[in-house]
Amino acid sequence: MARYTFGDDGEAVARLRLVSEAYRPYSAAFVAAHVAAGDGTVVDLGCGPGFSTQLLSEVCRPRRLVGLDTSASFVDAARRRVPGAEFAVHDARVTPLPVSPADVLYARLLLAHLPDPEAVARRWLTELRPGGVLLVEDLERVDAPPGPLRHYEELSARIVRGGGGSMYAGHRLEPLGGDCVAVEVPAAVAAEIYLFNVGRWLDECPAGVDRGSLVALADGLRGVEDGDGGTVSWHVRQLAVAGG
Repeated sequence: MARYTFGDDGEAVARLRLVSEAYRPYSAAFVAAHVAAGDGTVVDLGCGPGFSTQLLSEVCRPRRLVGLDTSASFVDAARRRVPGAEFAVHDARVTPLPVSPADVLYARLLLAHLPDPEAVARRWLTELRPGGVLLVEDLERVDAPPGPLRHYEELSARIVRGGGGSMYAGHRLEPLGGDCVAVEVPAAVAAEIYLFNVGRWLDECPAGVDRGSLVALADGLRGVEDGDGGTVSWHVRQLAVAGG
């Protein structure tokens, strides 16, 4: 697996809570459009601390709900958040999955951290029951106003790429179809989310990143938090593919 550059500690959980809140109405509508409530086995790939698993629980109300993640600390947090679900530490690239076949496989913002996103998605399709569906949401591009918000996106894409991933994995999923939706986020909220990652990078000093530029970026993002910086659009490919 490519290195996950955004961490799995308490700060990462706080960041993912904000990300989940921004995505929730878009993800809920997407899942509800493709999954019948009360469906059989639903698996949340790369479940993190369980925010996406909680959404699946509320929208799908499946008979069986399973979350998988490579981070033991995230899995522990997810168990506390969604006590009615099952969880396991597992690399989503590795098939067969611990729960197979599944009726629904869901992955949000995971493929950006995996090499060859299309190949991984196609492998997931083999883990579905006949009539099952793979649901994927992954970033395709970002529209941000000039200044620190745009600077952050450029730097983040470079750091994710340095970790072996592709932040704009949605673009690489085009051969599988799907549509793009713009997740509109107030600039101040985007800046708050981004500051979690900049703080982490200041502690870890990623290769090829100048510490002084990170300090300046953090200062710029704090300024966005305090003012009216407009909106940021996260363009996300929502992909629903039926299994064989």
